[in-house]
Amino acid sequence: MKKQRQANLELLRIIAMVMVVTAHLVNHGNMITMAAPGSVPYYIVWTLFGVSFTCINIYLLISSYFLIDAKFSTFKIARMAGQVFFYAFGITLLFWLFSDVEKEFKYLVYSVLPILSDFYWFVSMYVGMYVLAPLMNRLIRSLTRRQLQCAIALCFVLVSVWPNLIYFSSALNTAGGVSIAWFLTVYLMGAYLRLYYRPDGKFSFKFLLGIGAALLIPLSRFVIEALLKTPLGNIGILDDLMWGYSVFFSYSSILVTLAAVVLFVAFLNLKIEGRRISSAILLIAGASFGVYLIHDHYYIRETLWAGIDGASWLDKWYLLPASLGVILAVYFVCTLIELARQKLFSPLENSKRVRGFFLGLDERLRRLWKEGEKENCRR
Repeated sequence: MKKQRQANLELLRIIAMVMVVTAHLVNHGNMITMAAPGSVPYYIVWTLFGVSFTCINIYLLISSYFLIDAKFSTFKIARMAGQVFFYAFGITLLFWLFSDVEKEFKYLVYSVLPILSDFYWFVSMYVGMYVLAPLMNRLIRSLTRRQLQCAIALCFVLVSVWPNLIYFSSALNTAGGVSIAWFLTVYLMGAYLRLYYRPDGKFSFKFLLGIGAALLIPLSRFVIEALLKTPLGNIGILDDLMWGYSVFFSYSSILVTLAAVVLFVAFLNLKIEGRRISSAILLIAGASFGVYLIHDHYYIRETLWAGIDGASWLDKWYLLPASLGVILAVYFVCTLIELARQKLFSPLENSKRVRGFFLGLDERLRRLWKEGEKENCRR
């Protein structure tokens, strides 16, 4: 089944990518490290950072929501690989030719093999999830609604609740959500919503609920900081609450997951009227992945945020306006670049010969799968 893009979820995709850029601004721009604890700018940047943590789970929910009904496509993997290579190697080559960055051969190899080398961690994990999607779909389709609920609950407890509540243990060591285990857990959630959730059109209340849930993420850090300043702070084990950014600042945390799911459900209930608005949303959202690949390339990341120097705004009245302006500017420029790339490669991607090759490859894989099923039946 061909994925039908929905303007409401594509708008959420855009918002999620804005969150990605926001997180990179305040983190890579050293704003969260330079903000004085207890100051107004401190609470502002940590709130922006905390809310933005929902971005990865939102992306995964959108993907899994459609993948449960989609056929596996080698063309999609090849197109993604080509896009990732274009930016990983292309930007690296430009910096090597026209700047004085340190030229390490291993880094060139990483950019030539960006998915295999974990050049962009999200891409490597996403491809792993996509490759496993047919197996996940077969498993999900074989379960009853109650069994799927139990599977989601079990996975959630193991890779989210456990490391959050027993925070001083490495638990299953799922790297705070930067792991295939967490990606597949969210996959189950997105698939469940696709199969069993029916929107009622009540967007506003659910959206406000999602915003409230997202604000609990930075609030958790502020509460932990206040707790550690009390006599309870003398208990050594409580120091682990602030490991990393804090115990709830991870993609697999209870609070981040709750906020992402509620926001996703809210946008499932959003109705966008108007063909022009929908078309504009679809166009911009279609370039969102390119926004990530461009602005989070290692060389771009190291030069962009250092050049912007967001930490210098921390004691200025225009902290929020300047941050918003930079976020939108980065998003806009990267979107234009990605749309130009799409235009350039459109003839190749839409070539009947190219698509025919991958359709043939898909068919051979399906025959191989069916032959395996027949052998299993004979046993």
